[in-house]
Amino acid sequence: MKNILLLAIGFGMITSLYGTAWATTDLGTLGSPSVTISPASGPPGTKITITVSNIPDISKTSYPYPDLYIYLPFSQPFGTTLTSHCGGQDCFPIYTHDEALNHDVANRIITFSLPSTNNSKPVFLNGYENSVCDVIVNGKILERFSTLCNTKDEPQGLYQIKLAWVLESDSEQSFTTKTVPFFVTPAMPPSEGPVADNGDTILKQYQNGTISEAEFYAKLKARGWTEEQVRQALAVIGKLPHQMGVSGPDYKLPPYQTNSSTNFVNATSQTNTTKLEVPQPEIKHDINSTQVNVTKIKTEQDNATLPIKQNSSTVKPIQTNPTVQPPQSDSMWNGIIIGLSVAAAAIMAGVTIFVKTHRSK
Repeated sequence: MKNILLLAIGFGMITSLYGTAWATTDLGTLGSPSVTISPASGPPGTKITITVSNIPDISKTSYPYPDLYIYLPFSQPFGTTLTSHCGGQDCFPIYTHDEALNHDVANRIITFSLPSTNNSKPVFLNGYENSVCDVIVNGKILERFSTLCNTKDEPQGLYQIKLAWVLESDSEQSFTTKTVPFFVTPAMPPSEGPVADNGDTILKQYQNGTISEAEFYAKLKARGWTEEQVRQALAVIGKLPHQMGVSGPDYKLPPYQTNSSTNFVNATSQTNTTKLEVPQPEIKHDINSTQVNVTKIKTEQDNATLPIKQNSSTVKPIQTNPTVQPPQSDSMWNGIIIGLSVAAAAIMAGVTIFVKTHRSK
């Protein structure tokens, strides 16, 4: 009897300790993070961004350890959910006990787009088929939905996105800590001007750094891609601002050229030409003579500039006649005439003096 009593007391103590150990993993006492969603409604193809902040510290919890899951109901209408323990919804861990031990309590940014027949085609990259519907957490793809992404339109209606604590050892044990609604509005009409190709090569070239950012945007724009499709492609290859650790909204894309041609400005070239000044001959009239003295013609050449249009023919300097100089023979004959005139005058004076002297005798 005494032994039975001791066994009962021991069993009660063990049960008490066991219950105390499990009480530390009560999912309802782990706290609740802050959750925001943008936008709160939209048609099929809408990109949804969910930000989870102020995540509780679970590093000191005992086994069995809890994880924080997000439940997405958007594939449920199509019957293509990934796991069975999520109540017909897709669920993924976004914060685990191991991450808590590593003090990784940074905000979780979850992005994905709703299925839509207007979505861009999936692209093959690094051996995987990626689409804008893939669930991405802090730049890392958790799950791909390439088959569903552009073949179905998300049905209209109200959807509930849930965050819940789930035990690692028993995924059926969960506690919903936050619920965020999203309303899917009617589908938009198909976009005009379909994309000529899916741009796989361009995406790979930009990701590998073989083309510049400007070339990336210009090539996609030339193929008819819209800004939304470019943004979705950037999300697939992890080049959105938040995925690269840059602050700022994702919808503000870097500017890019709207046409592929480059405008050239016609430049005006200049060259040296010759400026000519040719004064008119100055004519002087002598009363006793009809001889005309012609002044020397001076030609001055100054450097000047004359604008010409591009591709015009080269302007050649204008050649002028050499300077006009009086003949040297004219000066010689003038000297002879003057000499003869003086001699004749001297002779006449001598004759006159001789005659007067002879008469006076």
